[in-house]
Parts: sequence; C-alpha cells; structure tokens
Amino acid sequence: MGSVDLIAEPGDSDYDAENTIFVALGKNVEKSKTTLLWALQSFAGKKICLLHVHQPANAFSLTDKKFALGKPKQEMLGAFQELEKKKMLDVLHQYCRIIAQEGVEADKVWIQMDNVEKGIVEIIAQYNIRWLVMGAAADKYYSKKLTGLKSKKAVFVCQHAPISCQIWFSCKGCLIYTRESRIDKSEKEMALPLLLLNSDLETQRLEQLRLGSFTQTHRSLASEEDADDLEGISGSLNLQCLVLSSHSRNAELATAKLIRHAIEEEEKVEENNFERTTCQLERAILNVKDSKKKASEEAVMRWKEEDDAMEAKCKAKALENLCVKEMSLRKEMEEELTRKKQEVERTKNQRDELTKELQTVQDQMSVLESQLTESNCTVKDLEDKIISAVELLISFRAKRDGARTEYEKSITEVNRLRKLEKMEPVRFCWSEILEFSFMEINQATREFEPSWKIGEGRYGSVYKGVLRHAHVAIKMLPSYSSQSQIHFQNGVEVLSRVRHPHLVTLIGTCPESRSLVYEYVRNGSLEDCLACKNKEPPLSWQTRLRIATEICSALIFLHSKNPCMIHGNLKPSKVLLDANYISKLNDFGISCLIPQSEKTRNTNNSNLDFLYTDPEYIKTGILRPQSDIYSFGMILLQLLTARPVSGLVEDVKCALQKENLEALLDCYCSSGECLVEQARLLANLALRCCESSPLQRPDLVSEIWNVLEPLRTSCVDSASCFISNSKELQPIPSHFVCPIFQEVMKDPQIAADGFTYDAEAIGGWLKSGRKTSPMTNLKLEHCNLLPNHALYQAIQEWEQRC
Repeated sequence: MGSVDLIAEPGDSDYDAENTIFVALGKNVEKSKTTLLWALQSFAGKKICLLHVHQPANAFSLTDKKFALGKPKQEMLGAFQELEKKKMLDVLHQYCRIIAQEGVEADKVWIQMDNVEKGIVEIIAQYNIRWLVMGAAADKYYSKKLTGLKSKKAVFVCQHAPISCQIWFSCKGCLIYTRESRIDKSEKEMALPLLLLNSDLETQRLEQLRLGSFTQTHRSLASEEDADDLEGISGSLNLQCLVLSSHSRNAELATAKLIRHAIEEEEKVEENNFERTTCQLERAILNVKDSKKKASEEAVMRWKEEDDAMEAKCKAKALENLCVKEMSLRKEMEEELTRKKQEVERTKNQRDELTKELQTVQDQMSVLESQLTESNCTVKDLEDKIISAVELLISFRAKRDGARTEYEKSITEVNRLRKLEKMEPVRFCWSEILEFSFMEINQATREFEPSWKIGEGRYGSVYKGVLRHAHVAIKMLPSYSSQSQIHFQNGVEVLSRVRHPHLVTLIGTCPESRSLVYEYVRNGSLEDCLACKNKEPPLSWQTRLRIATEICSALIFLHSKNPCMIHGNLKPSKVLLDANYISKLNDFGISCLIPQSEKTRNTNNSNLDFLYTDPEYIKTGILRPQSDIYSFGMILLQLLTARPVSGLVEDVKCALQKENLEALLDCYCSSGECLVEQARLLANLALRCCESSPLQRPDLVSEIWNVLEPLRTSCVDSASCFISNSKELQPIPSHFVCPIFQEVMKDPQIAADGFTYDAEAIGGWLKSGRKTSPMTNLKLEHCNLLPNHALYQAIQEWEQRC
C-alpha cells in the first residue's frame, strides 16, 4: 500500500476530469520525454496533468520489526524520506520545465507505492481519470513492426485499469495501441435525461404548468385539434425515444431536445389538461429508460464480443508469429546440419590426405636417419680437423702480430731519428709526435714573456708562440718530483694516439720542461665568446647548437677509447673556437700526466671553476665518465643563458617550474616560438646532466646525442645542401669549405693568419707574390703552411658517410 500526495484534487473548481489528459511518467526523464512530447503534440489545447508513482528506496530499512524505532532512528527515517521526496519532486520539476517550454501549464499528481503499475491503477480509480497517456515499451525496443505492448507495466495497466478510462500507449513518439473506454458513453446517455428532468429549471417550468392548470380551470377544455396535437407530441416523443435506443451515442442531445420541444408545446397548449400531459411525459420517460437499458445491455454484449474477437485475433497473431519463428528456426537448423555435414566431409578428406602424407614421411624418416648417422660421423671428423687447423692458425697469427709490431716500432724509431737529424722546418705529420728542446720552447715564447700568456689553470699555464714558423700553443705542466720521466712519456704516448676533429691536435712535447705543444686556435675560448669579450658579436642559435653537438661528439669519442679516457676538467674555457668557430676540446687526458696526490690537492681548491666539477668527484676523488656529463650539463646551461655559473641550476629549475624560461634565455635563444621550445628541451636535458647522483644522469649516446643531433640537423640552412647522383641531401659543414675556392677542401692547410685553406688555393695565392692574408688582408708573418690533419680526417669521414 502507498501514500498519495494530492497535487490537484478532484474536488477543486479548476480540476476537470473530462478535459484533463493525464500522462504517466517515470523517474528517468530522458526515457519518458518522448511520451510527454507526444501527448503535448497530440492533445494541443487540453489541460495536462503529470502522473507519477514513486518507489521508495530499499537501500536499508529503518522500519524493520527487528529494530526498535527509537527517536534517533525515527529522525533518520524522516530525513531519508524527505530526501527521497525531494529527488522525486526534482524529477517532476524537470517535466514541468519541458511542458513550460511548449507554453503549457500542468498539474502534478503522485503516489508512493512499491509497485508502479498498481500505483497507476490506484490513481486512475481515486481520481476517476478518463484520459491517460503512458509508454508502451522502452524506446530502444521501438520498431515500425511494433504493434503490441512490450512493457509489463503497460500490460498490467491495460488489463486492470477501470473500464471508464481510455488509455493511449506510445513509444518513441509513435502511437502503438489504444484501449477504448467501455461504459462512459452509456452512463452519460442515461444520466443526462435524468439530470435535465431533475434540474431546477425544469422543475420551475413544471410548477408553472401545474399552477397555470389550476388557475385556468374555468376555461374550457382544449379543442379536439389541440388534443390531436398533444397526441402527436407524445407520439413524437416515443419516436425520439426509439431513435435514442438505436443511436445510443446521441441519446443525451436527443433527449434534451425532446424535453425542450415538449415544454414549448406545453406552453402552446397550456389550456389542455395538465394531468394528461404529465402522464404522457412519464410514459415517455419510462420508455426512454427501457430503451436505454436495452441499449446498455446490447453495448455490453457488443463489447464482450469485441473483446473475444480481439483476444482471438491476438492469439492468432501469436500463433502466426510462433509458426513463423518455428519455420525460421527449422530452416536455420537444416542449414546448420548441411554445414556440419560439409565440415565432416572436409575433415574426412583432410584426414585421408594427412594419413597419406604421414605414411610418406615415415618412409622418408628411415632414409634420413641413416643419412644423419653418416653425417654425424663426417661432422666429427671435420671438427677434429678444424680444431687442429685453428690451433695452428692461432700460433701463426701470434707470431705474425709480434713480428709486425716489432717492424712498426723499428720503422717509427728510424723515422723519428731521421727527423731529429735534419732539424729543419718541416710540416707536422698527424701520425707522429715531435720532440722539442727547452731552448726551442724558450725562444718560441720569447722567454715566457707575460704578454704571451693566454691562460692559466690548475694544471699549468698556456703560452702562445711561434715554433718552426708555425703558431702554436704551449702548455707548461707543473713539475712533480715524484713523477718519473717514463710516466710522463707514457702519458704523452697515449695522448698522441687520440685524434678527433673536435679535439685540439697535439703536435709535440718537450720532456725537459714537461710541456705540451698544441695547434694554436685563434678565436679564443667559448667562455670569451659567451661573455662577448673584445666586443665579439653573440653566438647565433645555430652556432650554439653546433658547438653543443661537437662537444658531445668529442666526449663520446674519448669515452669510447679502450681504456676509457675522461677529460676531467671540462668547462667553457677548455672549449676553443677556431677561425670558423669550430669547437675543439683542450686539456683532454691531462689527468694521466698528473700524479694522484696532486689531483686530490686540486679538488680542495675553492676556485669558481670547481662549479663545473662533478660533486661526486670532489667527494671521492675518483673520475668517472659521468663526471664529464655533469660538466657538459653546466656548459649547456651557459650556452642557453650566457649567465654566470653560480646558482644557474637553481635559476633554471625555478624558471621551468614557473614556465618563464624565456626571461632567463640569452637573446639569441628566445627570438622565436620554435627556438624557445628547443631551448626548453635542452634545459631539461641539461638539468638531468647536473643531477647529484651519477646514476640519474643521461647516457651520452642513447639520450644526449639523440636529442642534440636532430636539433642541429633541423637548423642547417637548406641552401648548404647538395645532391650527388642518387644519394640523399647532405649539408656541407661551413668549415669544410675553402674560403678561396668555395669548395670542400681536399688538402686543408693552416696559414700564418690562423685560417685553413685548400693547399692548391693558398699555394697559388702565395706563388702569385701576395704576402697578405686572403681573409683579413693583413700582412702574413711568414709563408709556411701547417697541415690541418684533424680537419682532413673529419672531411674524409664526412665524405664516406655521404
């Protein structure tokens, strides 16, 4: 049993059951919206009343008989019921808003009951509802073939609702089924005459007729003609009653007209006898009642016959559908049986074929087994012979390698002695290291004149000088008493074998003064360029990317040596730039020439240069490849910002967190959205390189190089690309091009002005009698040329890749 909340009661003056269309709606607005819209469109101008059955939630029961309903539980029950009611009213308000959008006002009526269909039937009975619209099925089940009720709720309401209510069942905006009302017409037809006869108006008129009859008793009786008219009226009345019995639908209108006509006739013949007229009217009313009773019985019989016919039709339809379904199922079973038979036949054929193949394989297996046995014996014999041949080959190879090593050592020593004997200006060969006397070093540096000093660090001072008519850089290493001459020579021997385009070329050494002679790089260091020293213009974004890529390439080369070679002192001042702004790392491998005690002492230095040094190395004194990665990360941050190294890591982290990296970048790194995105990528990479833990730093090849190389390639000007036959476009590095011929150099030579030219081009320049530089137009100090072996090797490698 449920409780009913009366929103619009039947007794209200503005409530009219005859002219109100009730629409049954559920709690899901989207699913019931189409039913409501169909009612609004189909009954435009009619009053709409929303009908809703609220099902209470069963999440928990506070009214269980097992629990005593104390005051707290009663309050909880009340609060829960209020919440459920609020949710239900919210749903009704949503329906009202839909109706309001159509310009129609609506009432609401609802009931709370566990069973929705029973609740709908109960509301129909309580409100005497005559017109109802509800859903026939869920919208997802709608199809053009849908002609019956699919919802259990709709079927229940159709069967149990009062017969006086006409119900329209719709689905997805389409009328599916209509249940006609069955007794409303007969009741109206029977009730209307009685209402008219019992109304106050007719009673007054009858009284007037009765009073008029008594006040005019002195008049004479009506003439024979008037009596005939009255009998004609009575006959007409009987005739109208018979028409009413045959046409029950127009009974009310006919009866009302009949009575009004009778009253008018009575007024015309008011002289006639009142009692006679009254008897005639009573007989007419009795005849009307009899005809109505007969018409009602006939209507009931007709409706029963219609119900029987409808039920029979439904059963026939159901049997027809069942028959069609059975035939379809039988057809499917026959098709499935046919497929199964075909599959069995195919399987049988496959089995026969496999049986034949299996027999063939078994026949071949015995032959193969015998062949395998013979092969195993042959293989064993061959293995024994191969083992003896390999042992003999190894012994011969060891003897050959030993003899070749001795031969190469002998040739090297002979060539070295021949060079020392000549002691004349010669071109430096990249495959050998020259030895210079202290006297030559002293003369080259003008007795170590202070103005010729170009650098000083924890591993000694660097002087520029002219040695054998070539500009060189001489690094004077500190003298350590504990270090033997053999140890120094072994370290120089290791450095002499390290050749790379982006490493400063080691030309020779002076064992007396423990000094190293390098090629001279004119454009200073990266530190000077970032600081715009000597009013140098800032480096472009493309140049910065190229320098970072070249440093990474040099580090990969050093770390790939066996054993691994670690720079250990990487910072911007150790990155030198030549005339074409090609970077070359300096001071690589110096750690192998410094005693361990001196390394430990240097780690305690408080110089700002140690901001580039790996904290793990400062703590332990042990160099690892990850130490160079840390220093590379610091250099990468300075390439992006051109700011001092102190506190730079924290500033970049803060800028990335606040997404304000542009304010921290150098002007040439923030001139476009694309460059800012590339700079943000490099900043994150640099911060990873500067992690405190070596294990958290990225790998040089798989991570750092894979980021830098694509960025550098994307910045290369497309105009510097060329096509060679069917080969891909390859950019020509600018430092590979001769400034005179504007072609890739075949034999790069360094002139006295510090620039590199092709040997044929600079040779022709000098032979023509010119004594000035082709690039600066200044007078050359001398006309000697120095081979640029590192650049030559780089050009060779580049041409092989192309």
